[in-house]
Amino acid sequence: MHITQIEFENFKSFGKKIKIPFFDGFTTISGPNGSGKSNIIDGILFCLGLSGSRAIRAEKLTDLIYNGGGKRPNYAQVTIQIDNTESVFSNNKDVIAITRKVKQTESGYYSYYYIDGKTVTLNEIHEQLSKAKVTPEGYNVVMQGDVTRIIQVTPFERRKIIDEIAGVSEFDNKKERSLNELEIVRERIERVDIIIEEVKVQLQRLTEERNQAIKYKSLREEKRRYEGFVILAKLNDAKKELDSIDRELKEKEIGQEKIQVDYEHQKNTLSALKLELDELNEQIMQKGEAEQIQVKKEIEEIKGQHDLATNTIELLNNEITATEKTKRRALLEINRDQEIGQGLDEKVAEEQLRESTLQTELDEKKTQMQQLRSRITEVDVEYADTQKTLTDLKNRLEECRSEKNELMRHEDRLLDATRRRSSDVREIEIEIIDSQEKINSKESDLQKAAKEIANLVLTVKQLFHDHEDLEKNRIGIKAAAGDVERELINNQREYMRLEAKIKAERELGGYSSAVESILKSARNHELEGIYGTIAELGTTDKNYSTALEIAAGGRIQAMVAATDEDASCAIAYLKQRHRGRATFLPLSKLKPSRSLEAPDHAGVIDYAINLMDYEQKFDPAFWYVFRDTLIVGTLSDARKLIGRYRMVTLEGEMIERGGAMTGGSIRSRHSFAGGETEKLSGLAQKTTELESRRNGILNKIDSIESHIHTLLKEIAESEKQLSKRQLELEDIKGRGEQLTTLINKRRDELQQINGERKTLKREMEEVEEKKTAKNLQMHEFEEQIHVLEEKIKGSPIPKLNEQINKLQDEINHLQNRIYDVKEGLNSINLERKYLKEKIEEITRSTSELETKKIEHLEKIQQLYHKIKQLDSDLTEKQEREKHLSVELRELQKRREDLQERYDSAKEETRNITITIQQFGSQMLALNATMEAVSEQITQLQTELSQRNLDENEEVPTTEKVYSRIKSIERAMERLEPVNMRAISEYDEVENREGDLRSRRDILFNERQELLQRITYYEKMKKDAFMEAYTSINKHFKEIFAELSSGTGEIILENPEDPFTGGLTIKARPSDKTEQRLEAMSGGEKSLTALALIFAIQMYRPAPFYAFDEIDMFLDGFNAERVARRIKKSSKEAQFIVVSLRKPVIEAAQRTVGVTMQENNISMVTGVKIQ
Repeated sequence: MHITQIEFENFKSFGKKIKIPFFDGFTTISGPNGSGKSNIIDGILFCLGLSGSRAIRAEKLTDLIYNGGGKRPNYAQVTIQIDNTESVFSNNKDVIAITRKVKQTESGYYSYYYIDGKTVTLNEIHEQLSKAKVTPEGYNVVMQGDVTRIIQVTPFERRKIIDEIAGVSEFDNKKERSLNELEIVRERIERVDIIIEEVKVQLQRLTEERNQAIKYKSLREEKRRYEGFVILAKLNDAKKELDSIDRELKEKEIGQEKIQVDYEHQKNTLSALKLELDELNEQIMQKGEAEQIQVKKEIEEIKGQHDLATNTIELLNNEITATEKTKRRALLEINRDQEIGQGLDEKVAEEQLRESTLQTELDEKKTQMQQLRSRITEVDVEYADTQKTLTDLKNRLEECRSEKNELMRHEDRLLDATRRRSSDVREIEIEIIDSQEKINSKESDLQKAAKEIANLVLTVKQLFHDHEDLEKNRIGIKAAAGDVERELINNQREYMRLEAKIKAERELGGYSSAVESILKSARNHELEGIYGTIAELGTTDKNYSTALEIAAGGRIQAMVAATDEDASCAIAYLKQRHRGRATFLPLSKLKPSRSLEAPDHAGVIDYAINLMDYEQKFDPAFWYVFRDTLIVGTLSDARKLIGRYRMVTLEGEMIERGGAMTGGSIRSRHSFAGGETEKLSGLAQKTTELESRRNGILNKIDSIESHIHTLLKEIAESEKQLSKRQLELEDIKGRGEQLTTLINKRRDELQQINGERKTLKREMEEVEEKKTAKNLQMHEFEEQIHVLEEKIKGSPIPKLNEQINKLQDEINHLQNRIYDVKEGLNSINLERKYLKEKIEEITRSTSELETKKIEHLEKIQQLYHKIKQLDSDLTEKQEREKHLSVELRELQKRREDLQERYDSAKEETRNITITIQQFGSQMLALNATMEAVSEQITQLQTELSQRNLDENEEVPTTEKVYSRIKSIERAMERLEPVNMRAISEYDEVENREGDLRSRRDILFNERQELLQRITYYEKMKKDAFMEAYTSINKHFKEIFAELSSGTGEIILENPEDPFTGGLTIKARPSDKTEQRLEAMSGGEKSLTALALIFAIQMYRPAPFYAFDEIDMFLDGFNAERVARRIKKSSKEAQFIVVSLRKPVIEAAQRTVGVTMQENNISMVTGVKIQ
C-alpha cells in the first residue's frame, strides 16, 4: 500500500490543476526556496486530515486557496490516490481516491471529504487509515517543526508522545466513564438507604393497623353469617312465589290454544282471497298491461333516436361548412407558394451563372500568379547579397519596433497608475467635502439625536409602567388561583369521603363474590360491555328506596350487559376462575317495557318502574326486574287489593298476587336512594368546574407571563437602542474634532499622491524621450532599407512581388465571393425544398378534406332516411297505446274491489296475530319471571353456601338475628376507623423492604465491580505504556547507534509510576561524554529527535511516510547517515521527503522537481529516476 498520485487544484501555490505521480520506495522533492515544495506535504496533511490548519501554515482553511493575482478561485482541492491491492480499505478496488475540498462562501466556508467520490466524514477517513496504522499521532507526516518540538518540549510533554502512541487516552476515557458510573451508584445507594429508613417507619405504623384490621375482618365474617339467616328467609319466600307463577302460566297456555283456532280459520280466508287476486293480476298482465308499458318505453326510445339523428345532421353540416373554408384557404396558399417557387428558380439560375463567371476569372488569376513566380525564380540569383543585407536591416527594424511597443505598453501602465491616482484624489476630495458637511450639520444632527433619545426614554418609561401593571395583574390572578385551588382540594376531600362512605355501604351490603369479581374486571377493562348492577344504574327518591329494594329482590344484584355475547364472556370468566355464579341481563335480547298507568285506588303510589330514574337504554333491564309491581303506602292499603297485583309497601312489606305476605324488620343491603349518589355526582361536577376554572386561570397566568416576557424583551431592545443613540450623540458631539483630524490626514495623503503623480509624470517624460530615440533609430533603418531597395530597384523582383501580392489579394477576394455565392445557392435550394414539401402537404390535406366531406354528405342522407322511418314507427306505437288503455280499464276496476276485501281480511288476521303475540309475551314474561325467581333462588342458595348455611338449617328468630348483628356492629364501630388495606399494605411494604435491601446489595456489588474495573484499567494503561516505551527505547538505542555511532536511550523520570513524571533522553554521540538532550548542539539535538521519530515509526510501522526538510539542521555527514537510514526503511514503506541536501537527493530512487512560475504558481518540472 502506497501513495500513487497526488492531484492539486487551487491549493496554496498550486494555482492550476496538476497531478504528481509517486512510486513505492524513496522519493525526494526538491526545488528552490519558496518554490512550493513543502506545500506538497501540506497537501497530504490537509487531504488526510492528519492536523489542523495551523500545522499546514494557515490561520484558517480559506487561506489554503490559491491567491496569486487576478480573479481568486473560491475553492481548493487535493486528491490522493492510494494503492489498495492488499485490500486494506473496506472496498475491493485496487486504487482508492481520497479527496478533500474547502470552499469559501459569502457566510464562511465549507470543508468536504470524499472517498471515491462518495461524501464521508473525517472520522470515517481516520477509521479507514487506521487499518493501515496511519494515525495523526503516529508521525506518518513529519514537518519541520515536529523535530524542533521534540527537542523543545518539557519532559512531561515528551512522555505524552509515548502516551498517545500507546493508546493511554483510551484507558483514561474508560476509567473516567467508570468513575462517573461509580458516582451514580453511590448516589443510588444513598437514595435506597433513605427509602429503606422510610419503609421501616411505615412497617412500624402498619403493624398495629394490621392487627386491628384482622380483628375487624373476623367480626365482619360473623356478621355476614347472621345476615345469611335473613337470606334464608328470603329463599323460602322465593320458593312460594315460584309455585304461584307456575299456576298462572298454565292458565295462559289454555287461553293461547283457543285463540290459535281462530287464527287458523282467518288464515284460510285470507289465502282464498289472495289466490283470487293473483288470478286477476295475471289476467290483467295477459291483457296487455305489460305490453302497454313496453309500448310507452319504445315510444320514448324512438323519440330519443329522432332527436339524436336531427342533432347529428346539424353537426355534420357545420363540419362540411368548416371543411369548405379550409379548402379555400389551402388553395390560396398553394398559389402563393408556387409563385414564390418560380421566383426562387430564377434566382438559382442567376447565382449559378454568377458562380461560373467568378470561377473562370479565378482560374485566370491563378495562371498569372504561376507565371510571375516563375519569373522571380529566374532573376533572384543576381541580387542575392543585397537581398540578405536588406533582410537583416528589416529584422533590426522589427526589433526596434518591438522595443518601441514595449515602451508604449510601459507608458500605458504609467497612464493607468496616473488615472488610479487621479481617482484616489477625487475620492479623497469627496470624503473631505462630506466630512466638512458633517461638521457643518453637527447642530441639526445633535437636535435629531436628542429628539430620538427623548422618544426612546418615553417608550422605555411606558414599557416599565405596562410591566408594573402586568405584574400586579399576575399577583392578583395568582391569589385567585390559590383560592380556587384550596376550594378544589376541599371539594376533592369531600368527594373522596363520600365515595368511601358509599363504597363501604356497598361492601357492607354484600355483593356476592361473583358480582364483585365481574365489576372489578369491568372497571379494569378486562371485560367489555358490562354496565353495572341494577342497584348501581338506577336511582330514586329516598322515600321509595326501601320499597323498590324489596320489589327488586335478588335481581337488584343482576348485572346489565350490552349483548348476550358480552354476558357469555363474563360467565366464562367466572367459570375459569371459580368465582361463583351471577345473573346477567343482555340488553340485546330483553323485551322492551310496556306503558303502565297506576290504578285509581286509595293508597296506590305508582308502579315501581315508573318511580325509577335510569338511562333509557337500560329500560328493558329494569322492566325485567320490576315488571308490573305496584308500590302502595301501607299494609292496610295493600290488603284491599290482594289477589289483583303484586305489591310492596313503603315500609318494605311484600304482598304477592297469590296472596302471600312478607314483612317484618329489615336492614337495607342494596339501596336505590339517589341522594348520596346525586351528591357525589354534584361534587364531581363541581370538581370539574373548579378544575376548569383553575386551568383557565393558569392559562391566563401563562398568557400574562408570556406578555411580561415579551415586554421585558422590548424593554431590553429599547434600552439597547437608547444606549446606541446616546453613543451616537456623544459621537456627534466629538465629531468636529475627529473630522478635522480626518480632513488633515486626507490632505496629507493628497500631498503624497500629488508627489507620486509628479514622479509618474517624470517617468512618462523619460519614456517619451526613449520613444523619440527609437523613432530616430527606426528612421535611420528605414532610410538604409530605402537605399538598398533603390539599389535593387532596377531589379524586376520588387515589381514582381508587388504584382504577386496584388494578384493574391484579387484571388482571395474572388474565392470569398465564390464562397458567398455557394452559400446563397444552398440557402435558396433549402427554401425551394421547404416550399415543395409544404405544397405537397397542403395538397394532401385538401384531398383528405374532400374525402371527409363526401363521407359526411352520405351520412346525412342515411340519417334523413332513418328519421323518416322513425316517424312512421312512432305513429304506429301511439295508436297501439290508445287501444290497450280501453281494454285494461275494466279489469283494473275489478282488481281494486278485490284488493280492498283482501286488505280488510289481512288487517283482521294481523289483529289476531297481535293477540297471539300478547299471549306469547305474557307467557314469555311469566317464564322470564319464573326464570328470574329460579335464578334468585339459585343466587340465594349460592349466598347461603358462601356463608356456610344449610337450606334446612333452622332460622333463629328475627329478634335474635338482629340483636346479634347489632352487637357485632357495635364491636366493629369501636374498632373503626379501620384501614382494611393495612393487611395487604403490610405485606407489600414488607416485600418492598426486602426488594430495597436486595437492590442495595446489587448496587454495592456494582460498586465493588467498578472499583475493580478502575484498578484493572490502571494496570492495563501502565502495561500498554511500558510495552510501547520498552519497544521504542529498544529501537531508539539501535537507530541512535546507527546514526551517530554512539549510545543513547530514553529514560523515565519515575519508572514506578511513569504518569507522574516525564521522559528524558540521554545520549553519548561518538567520541563524546554522555549528556542530556538539553546540553547537545543543534545538529546533535536534531539527530537525536530524528532517532526517536524513526524508533516510533518502527514500533508502529505504516505503509508510507512524508518528511518536510527534517535534515535542515544537519551537516553533510549526518544528512548522509539519515539518508541511508531512510533508504534502508524504504524497503518496507514508501518515503516522500522534501529536501535540498545533496546526500538525501542522491540516496533517493527518484526526485520530483518543483519551481515557481509567473503569478506565483508552483509547477512540477519532472520526475528524475536515479
